Amino acid sequence: MFLSYAHGDEATAELIEAALLARGVPVSRGRDLTLFDGVTDKLRQALDEAVVFVAVCSPTYLDHHVCQWEFTRALLAAERLGAPRDRVVAVGCTDPTGLADLIGIEAVGDAVVGKVKKTRGVPLGEGGLPERVTRPRRFVGGYSTLWDLHRAVKPVVVTGEAATGKTTFAEQYGVLFRTAYPGGVEWTGLDHLDPLAWYAADLRRVAAERFGVDLGGLEFEQARDTLADLMTVAGVDVCWIIDDVPADFDAARLVLPSPRVRTVLTARTASRRWGFNEIAVPPFTPEARRADGEHARAVLAFAAVLDSVPFTGDLLVEGVAPAFGCSAPMLVARVLDELDGVLHAVDNPGCAGRQTWRLHPLIAAEVRRGTDVTTMVQRAALVLERAVADPKVGLDTLRHAVRVAREQTLPARTREALLRAVADRLEERGDVAAAYTVRVALGDNLTAAWMALAAGDANAVLANVATLTGDPVTEYRARFLRAAAHDLLGDHNSANAVLGDRGIEPVWVSEPERGRMALIRVRALRLRGQHWLARDLVEELLPRIQRMTPGLTHRGEWSVAAVEHAHLLLLTGSVDAAREKAEEIVNAFTAAGLSRHRLALEANAIAIEATADAQAACRAADQVERWYGRTDPLTTRLRDLCGRLSPRPEPEEPTQPRWSRALRAFLGRDTGRRRQRPVVFGQDSVLAQEVGAHPIP
Repeated sequence: MFLSYAHGDEATAELIEAALLARGVPVSRGRDLTLFDGVTDKLRQALDEAVVFVAVCSPTYLDHHVCQWEFTRALLAAERLGAPRDRVVAVGCTDPTGLADLIGIEAVGDAVVGKVKKTRGVPLGEGGLPERVTRPRRFVGGYSTLWDLHRAVKPVVVTGEAATGKTTFAEQYGVLFRTAYPGGVEWTGLDHLDPLAWYAADLRRVAAERFGVDLGGLEFEQARDTLADLMTVAGVDVCWIIDDVPADFDAARLVLPSPRVRTVLTARTASRRWGFNEIAVPPFTPEARRADGEHARAVLAFAAVLDSVPFTGDLLVEGVAPAFGCSAPMLVARVLDELDGVLHAVDNPGCAGRQTWRLHPLIAAEVRRGTDVTTMVQRAALVLERAVADPKVGLDTLRHAVRVAREQTLPARTREALLRAVADRLEERGDVAAAYTVRVALGDNLTAAWMALAAGDANAVLANVATLTGDPVTEYRARFLRAAAHDLLGDHNSANAVLGDRGIEPVWVSEPERGRMALIRVRALRLRGQHWLARDLVEELLPRIQRMTPGLTHRGEWSVAAVEHAHLLLLTGSVDAAREKAEEIVNAFTAAGLSRHRLALEANAIAIEATADAQAACRAADQVERWYGRTDPLTTRLRDLCGRLSPRPEPEEPTQPRWSRALRAFLGRDTGRRRQRPVVFGQDSVLAQEVGAHPIP
């Protein structure tokens, strides 16, 4: 039996323990814990091995983090094994959840003995999963409200004014109810300037870490839904917390459509159009703490220039190392302990089990108002530039680097170097949307235009090339990209007007750029009916691409070139070869878990057209419409293909319209009587012939 109690109730706990020991029931309890101690492996093991849990529910019992953790873990474990009241006992006050069995202190001994017998020795931790040890929070929100959140059936948005503890409340839920989610808890902090780009990067991270699937190249909705499908197939429940959603944002786009994913959002206000359950956080007044001493002020000043996403202690140590030297690690550890609740610990799944911390944006703003952070900004840029140089750098560190690069006091050269390094890392990771926003912020509009073209966003291409002016080389690149964008929009006349000459690429272009230009030229030639010329060109390009990237891969230029090759094989009469090439492309994307990718669907359409399978065309059209929408060009193409391949329907028996029968009756055809021909209609009129009216002889 496990006995849980607050330290002020130790006398009552002693009485209960004595009663149980007298009846031969062994008792475990956390004797070694002080008020703010965390959860230890020893404590977790003792609770999981117990068959019955007894809580001394005094009015202050659930004011303590460890008590909340113990009580929640016991209830969730008991729910998995049956009715919670069969294993969880509350002595004293009724617990806020109403799930435990309320028993008086005088009857607790006999009641527990009876419950122990009914359990047949099955412990609470039966079938449970190991989890990471987490530090306690000094803030513990309204416990009953946490259970309200847990019981809600729809996505939940936690609302409250600034600095009311929304984020901390959501973090507390993730820690206390961790065992309710065998698949773990994911956390995303949105970037207000570009929420979707960085959220998409987080989706890619989770897909890669959990399933080994690379979502690179998928549009946002397709990446989100692919990850949702993977979560559903995995069959384990996951809690996904999305922090700081803007009120004017369509939050429904953030929710993974999977029955296995529970979404909890935080926002200052919730829009009715979201359709989520709303829970207002309980009043929160953080314990007053003074940041006394130069050590605390220095640590806070460095943390204040970072983003609101979590950071590691190592990053803080590097930030203040010039001021404190070799003693920086010990000093930072001491400050983190002193300022717990201001710099509070975060259980961050993206940091490989390492403890991270977070500073609330409003506290950071207050620190900046009273501190000159210019030196810290420059120091942070230096530290982050070294961190970003690591190819394995995490997303949070990249977010911090972008935040520091936005500082006006940072020299332009330092800012550009930092943003360029961030963009390179994001592109290597395949986080194209986030990399695009960084390239635009950097002013690298040429690279941004190429990225937009690869993503199929013609309007973004045009917006970026509009800024490209200068030497003839830049002017040519701008015209080439503008023409490609017009082709994407279907405006081929404008494309011809911008760049009529589709000849060989200029000699001055780099090798990677030459390959990209050649692929675009292949597509332009295909769209203009020059199929054999385009086929010769792509068959010349493919061996070069395969030498640079051996093996079939959905990333890079091979998939684009292969789809064009399949198109051209079909258009030039090599039907079997087109089908084989298209199936090869589909298999490559399917093996990568990316059957929703636009190139995979385009290749599938080619294979269907090559086999002339009408039913497959109609099924593919329905599927693409569900994924991409009715107005998407690929949906339209597949609908057209379905119609062309489907057999002509049998003609139906013509039926006379209702108005025709009425006029026939009016003219006497159906009554057997001949009426005088209406004056309005002549005998040769179409209407008279339709209703069978005849003149009187």
